[in-house]
Amino acid sequence: MANKLYDIPQPKWDKKHNKWILSIMIEGRRKQFSSSTPGMPGKRECRDRCHEWLESGLTDGNMKVSKAYELFLEDYRRKHGQNEQVRHLVSYGKNYIIPAIGSKMCSKVTLKDLQDIINDAKPIPRTRADGSSYTECETLSKKYLKNIKGALSSFVSWAAPRHYMEYIPMSQIYIPADAPTVGKDILQLSDIEKLFSEPTGLWYERALMFEVLTGMRPGEILGLQKDDYDPKTGTITIRRAINDRRKITPGKNTNARRVIELSPEVKRIIDEQIEYTDYLDSEWIFCNMIGLNAYQSDLRKCWKSIIKRKGLPENTTPYSLRHTFYTHTEAYLPDRVIKSIFGHSAATDGHGIYGNHIIDEEAHEAAQRLSVTPLYQATQKKEKAE
Repeated sequence: MANKLYDIPQPKWDKKHNKWILSIMIEGRRKQFSSSTPGMPGKRECRDRCHEWLESGLTDGNMKVSKAYELFLEDYRRKHGQNEQVRHLVSYGKNYIIPAIGSKMCSKVTLKDLQDIINDAKPIPRTRADGSSYTECETLSKKYLKNIKGALSSFVSWAAPRHYMEYIPMSQIYIPADAPTVGKDILQLSDIEKLFSEPTGLWYERALMFEVLTGMRPGEILGLQKDDYDPKTGTITIRRAINDRRKITPGKNTNARRVIELSPEVKRIIDEQIEYTDYLDSEWIFCNMIGLNAYQSDLRKCWKSIIKRKGLPENTTPYSLRHTFYTHTEAYLPDRVIKSIFGHSAATDGHGIYGNHIIDEEAHEAAQRLSVTPLYQATQKKEKAE
């Protein structure tokens, strides 16, 4: 079915249902496309969907899953942009979904097919510099399998309303009970004492200490600028992050942009860092040695050096410090408070106002409660002894 053989009509605005509708008759069968987006973007969306349908050379359930998944990704990009989630959807599709059912017609996909994808999923082979292959683990964790299921669910939710496939109840898809739960390696309180006693003087050491005491993501810490810090109110505003691909982003999600009130211990780290790097005249708080923004790979290198010098757990990473914070503080903070610290819950007005550093009750309560946790006390043992 070649696209050039058909005259695609202009979409018409349906005032009653507030959406654009494009109807086309092909080979005696009427096909309808719609978009609730107002204005020219909605018209183009209708025509784009029609083009995709015609160019596929297939109709509805006769379309192969590989083609439908490709259209799903294109539609997702148009709606959400090229974000981190798109990268994950591409990876899950390429490595698990397409190899298993890519050649099947959408209308033939069954619940069993989707369950088999989960059951048969294996770690992705990696390639070493010498050309040999390896896998980072023997079996996939429950969390990773849930992520694959999430990609499948998103695809089905997109494909079913477009009549590419029948609706499949994703609640019936299960994660095998024997799938391993990957535990996070963290620092014990004795390790934290070692970390904070006798600093090594390594360039990013304060950034890592800052993470232990705040639970912020490594990328969020590297994304902090001096304008984000208000020494008068003792607050830091998280506006951006530097991801592992060295790109500056607005954060993992909307809730990731928030205001945190710093305890005196954390405020001291910030003040020392700004004073130490003042000669560089950098806009970044935890900048690199020439004043530019640092990368997560820099943090990892520094952490490996600290591990060797202080005898800390070898399997820990900078991200482990975030889990360290959570593990040692969750019992002392209400769920609503710790979620606001981590950027997982809905942001309050105080969290949403950037620049004014308005402190809400949760931020203030968190700062007070954190100061008396074993985590914070472990960082001060040497000071008290002296």
